Amino acid sequence: MNPAPDGPGGAPGRPARDARGLLSRIAREPLTHFLAIGAVIFVSAAVVRQAQRPVVRIDADELNQLASYWEQQMQRPPSKDELRGIINERVDEEILAQEARRQGLDKDDIIIRRRLAQKMAFASEDTAPIPEPDDATLQALYARTSGVYATPERLAMRQVYFSANRGVEPARQAALAALGRLKAGAADVAGDPFVMPLTYADIALTDLGRDYGDDYARAAAAAPPGAWLGPVRSAYGWHLLRVESRIASAQPPFATVRAQLREAWFADQRRLANGSAMDRLRRRYRVEIAGAVGGEAAHPAPGATPQRDGD
Repeated sequence: MNPAPDGPGGAPGRPARDARGLLSRIAREPLTHFLAIGAVIFVSAAVVRQAQRPVVRIDADELNQLASYWEQQMQRPPSKDELRGIINERVDEEILAQEARRQGLDKDDIIIRRRLAQKMAFASEDTAPIPEPDDATLQALYARTSGVYATPERLAMRQVYFSANRGVEPARQAALAALGRLKAGAADVAGDPFVMPLTYADIALTDLGRDYGDDYARAAAAAPPGAWLGPVRSAYGWHLLRVESRIASAQPPFATVRAQLREAWFADQRRLANGSAMDRLRRRYRVEIAGAVGGEAAHPAPGATPQRDGD
């Protein structure tokens, strides 16, 4: 008798049984297990790599700051496209910076080291409030530093100039001859053209020293009013000088320089506080210098002893 044909109401046919058998055999194969495990590992590794990718994050505060800087420069808010360009530029900058650090490009770079030191110096400054100084404190400071606030001696004067282009000695001889004529009563003598003023109505000795040199300023300081003197040497050549009048150095009253004294006092207090903060930092480090004198290559920071972190 022939077997009943496969059909909707009959037993499963041979093709279906063969397919299930084949799948069962494949599932039991070691190669199948190996491929399945490999796929799981590959997917897991991809997930881990994605999670471990460095993050470049631009938060709302930084985004507002970038837009504000742009607006300050351009005097208008950025458009959407301009803002997108600003963000892309900032992201690229951060990516390059992170890559540079990853590759160690920030190591042994004197410019980066100095910049970091500057930022650390600002960050480590003592931010404790400094009390307001009273008048007694400022007057004591004024007494110690009165010379700083004195007005310099000032002169009204004339000069006659003889250029070094003549030659050093010919210029000096010309100046001596002109001085003789002036002392003999000549009202005026001709010198050489000069880029600097030939007359000053009111100039400080410190300004003369800056423009002509210390020898010139000393000669002008010692000159008796109304008399010609010289020749005085400068970098330009030779000069004859005549001081017409002088205003002596004066000490300003305390009240007129109180604001300056207050600023100076605060600056000095900040300097002392910052010096103390730096001393505290030094005590956290041990300084080692190769080839130190006496064969000792390791030294604590000056005036300090090494301490453990957290001391």
